[in-house]
Amino acid sequence: MHRRAAAMMVCAVSAEGCSEALRKRLPQVLPLLLTALQDPEGDVRGVAAFALGQFSEYLQPEILEHYTEVMPGVFRLLGDPNHDVQERACYALDAFCENLEPSEILPYMPQLVEQLLLVLQNGKPGVQEMALSAVSSIASAAQQAFQPHTAVMLPVLHHFMQHPGKEYLDCRCRAIESAGIIVGALGAEDPVISPHINGMMEVALQGFSLTDSPDLRDHSHAMFAHIAKALGEKFAGWLPRVVPLAFQSCNQEDGQVADVDDSDDIDDDDDIVSDDDDSEDHGGGRHFNVRTGVMDEKMSATAALGSYAKACPHAFMPYVEQTLSTLAGMSNYWHDEARAAAYDSLQKLTLAIHRVFTPSTSTSVAIAAAGPVVLSEQCRVLVEAAMPSLTSPVEDDVSKVAVTAAAAALGHLLKELGQGAVGPIHLEAAANMAKALLENKAMCQEAEDDDEEGDAGDDEELAAEDEELLAAAADLLPALALSMGQDAYAPVFRSLHVEPLIARLKPQQPIALRAIAAGAVAEVAEKLGARMAPVVPTLLPLLLRELQSSDDINRQNAAYCSGLLVQASPEQATPFMPQLLTALHNMFRPEEAAGAQDNAVGAVGRIMTAVPQALPLGQVLPVLLGAMPLKEDLNETTPAVNAVCTLLMADRLTELQQHVPQIIQVFGQVAAQVTCPMEARSMVARTLMQLQAKYPEHMRPLLSQLPSEQQTALQQLVANGH
Repeated sequence: MHRRAAAMMVCAVSAEGCSEALRKRLPQVLPLLLTALQDPEGDVRGVAAFALGQFSEYLQPEILEHYTEVMPGVFRLLGDPNHDVQERACYALDAFCENLEPSEILPYMPQLVEQLLLVLQNGKPGVQEMALSAVSSIASAAQQAFQPHTAVMLPVLHHFMQHPGKEYLDCRCRAIESAGIIVGALGAEDPVISPHINGMMEVALQGFSLTDSPDLRDHSHAMFAHIAKALGEKFAGWLPRVVPLAFQSCNQEDGQVADVDDSDDIDDDDDIVSDDDDSEDHGGGRHFNVRTGVMDEKMSATAALGSYAKACPHAFMPYVEQTLSTLAGMSNYWHDEARAAAYDSLQKLTLAIHRVFTPSTSTSVAIAAAGPVVLSEQCRVLVEAAMPSLTSPVEDDVSKVAVTAAAAALGHLLKELGQGAVGPIHLEAAANMAKALLENKAMCQEAEDDDEEGDAGDDEELAAEDEELLAAAADLLPALALSMGQDAYAPVFRSLHVEPLIARLKPQQPIALRAIAAGAVAEVAEKLGARMAPVVPTLLPLLLRELQSSDDINRQNAAYCSGLLVQASPEQATPFMPQLLTALHNMFRPEEAAGAQDNAVGAVGRIMTAVPQALPLGQVLPVLLGAMPLKEDLNETTPAVNAVCTLLMADRLTELQQHVPQIIQVFGQVAAQVTCPMEARSMVARTLMQLQAKYPEHMRPLLSQLPSEQQTALQQLVANGH
């Protein structure tokens, strides 16, 4: 027995410390773990359940591919007579379900909820806390699929939300968390949820006066934010009660910073350590970045302020000045997650002011005229305060998490405000921020290079942070193009951003970062169009290599980007056409990933439109049509349909005659594919209507052979003027 338990503990520890190696052996190791879940000894079952939870945390996304094997094993343990086994089974369920898709979790929902309700009714407090945490993960994963189970779950949550026992405080926190997630997933208009919202709010508000618990306040702020998002403007009546509580949480003293030199002695009794301790420099000295209940409370309160401003901007106006001051303080807070929340809330506050003081008529006129947006004086004041706060972290914040949040908030703000809303000084700072991040020269990136080598187990987390940071920087580029205008941004892109992107596409770069770089070039090409011509000859060879990558996402992004570059500058792309067409042709194999193949279809469509003479239509068209309708990235239907429709309407019907039956079949499927972009569906309907009018004898029998639902879809599109 002890050997079996020890073997399972080795698996658990290896999941974090040797995740890459274990991923490769998962098909061999997982059956051993699942067998151990049925071991006659409770100790072995408990350690195996813990190992499964570790697998679920550290072997993502590979572990999710085995959900049909994992879920039944966990179900059995939820009814285990050993409470320790039950608790660890709930932990495994919580970790595993968190990342499942609704379609994956749906078949198990009735049994999941039934088993968890039994645990919540009969288990010990520690087991019940883990069960409530599992409810949160299941509701988050299931979204609307959780709706049939709310009627039985909400009364149970309400019971735990107001439980007075000290030993049930953690359960109380988890129940409040679960209630907020369920409201956020299903919406405040849900007939089962709606009657419970006032009760949820009152119970959570009472906790602020009856119980002195940072954890309880943390989860309550988060629940308030979920409900605010669900209610929108209807949340306004709660603002006088929840906003002051958020200010109190943010402004409380917590002894957060220990400023010491490396030579300073640290007394063992100093309260500077916790479960999650790591150190960082921020704002000048050496700071110990520790996680405490008060830190979590402040982070949730900071995030909640942004949610309130976004949900009901008009009613939030009396709190703007104090919120701005509070966010300024939190943007210099010692913990990176709290700073990240402050950056995000700052952009939400700014956009709330913009919505309140910008008349909808003037906005629509500005957009229609494609002219610059004129900000109100109130919004301009916020923009002047927000922009330096969002651009400066690239120079003075050592946390990648915080800088990622600042860059993401900045990009969203620029996109939402529109062209001309932000002044040139701030746009220059934003462009320089993107450049520094792309070049790996932000303080948070250089600080990592200076650190001593860490544990091998940290590598995966650091790689994930690198990817998120680069993705946020990449998103800044199209935002800058929108804010500055295409003509103004094109030279900035060529002088500041294209070289770092080229460097990121070099083969020595990590594969995931190359995928992000290819996606960034595509997003910029979509905005700049023909202005990309000078850099097309440099970029296409790099993309040709990515089209042969072993990674699906790299091929997908490279295909999308290649098509856009050919569309932007056919002349510059012509020398690369033979290699490009060969690489794209390889992506039409049956085993190709759906998303990658869809983008190859879109790329071929763009090439057919931009350089029709470069393609042997007799060979290309059957392959293109054979990959339609698309399966995953349906937006790529539009360029493919546009290319075929252009050929049909260009008096080339004789040349295409042998392919017309297949074209009609594909067009019928596209018309009936309701998730497909309306632009593509409308295009096929208009084209078929015009062909029928021009060639009635040829078209009528072909159209009549379409399934009835496709004929109906085409008729409805025509009748609706699409």
